[in-house]
Amino acid sequence: MAYDNNRFCWHGVISTDPEKAAAFYTSVLGWGVLKQPMGDTEGTMFTAGGVPRAHVMAPPMEGVPSHWDNYLRVDDVDARTQACVAAGGAVMVPPTDIPVGRFSVVTSPSGAAISLFHESDEAGATHAPDGDGSICWTELHSKDVDADLAWLKTALGFETQEMPMPEGPYHLLVQGESQRGGVMVSQHDQAPSMWLSWVQVANVDETLELATANGGNVLAPAFEVPVVGRLGIIADSTGGVFGVMTPPAQG
Repeated sequence: MAYDNNRFCWHGVISTDPEKAAAFYTSVLGWGVLKQPMGDTEGTMFTAGGVPRAHVMAPPMEGVPSHWDNYLRVDDVDARTQACVAAGGAVMVPPTDIPVGRFSVVTSPSGAAISLFHESDEAGATHAPDGDGSICWTELHSKDVDADLAWLKTALGFETQEMPMPEGPYHLLVQGESQRGGVMVSQHDQAPSMWLSWVQVANVDETLELATANGGNVLAPAFEVPVVGRLGIIADSTGGVFGVMTPPAQG
């Protein structure tokens, strides 16, 4: 499927020790590693099923902790960046050209960072397929849900749908008839607002065991969410936080 707007189209693992992170993700998720030219440098990609899924790299400056970087495809990076500021967000990285397109990094009113992206080759860009190893969902864990929802609607043009959940309302981000992500109240007092991405795995419990064995930290033990599946949350061996999930069995 060709890229379309308001869809998470790429992800990055920003790690204080990229080699250690690469060893963790290949061991725990079974991802492969692909070296690929990026202009004058060489990028390191994670693959699943032979398809690139995310890159891994060191932070751009000292003092930045390990984290995941999530890229939302937008129609116009410059215009959307301006709209994000006008609606109450801020700019961390202004619109910048890179070999594969143009991007910026903005923050929501509550401070959650997200990358906006538009590819340079519109005809050749396609979304990665689903299945084990895919990054299947991305959601905002917010310290100010009302402000962030208003921002997402005004600046990025999302529609929203509310779902009742035991932990409080869950808000689906909708583009047309498609669900593109979610927003919920942050469940951890000490954690900042952040976007959390989920990787589909064949067996959540086994993946959590592998994460612990490979130097990671299980932040949320395996739990069930009706219709969604079995989930868990992990900090990788360098501190980057992500989720793993196994969808319900079909049939």
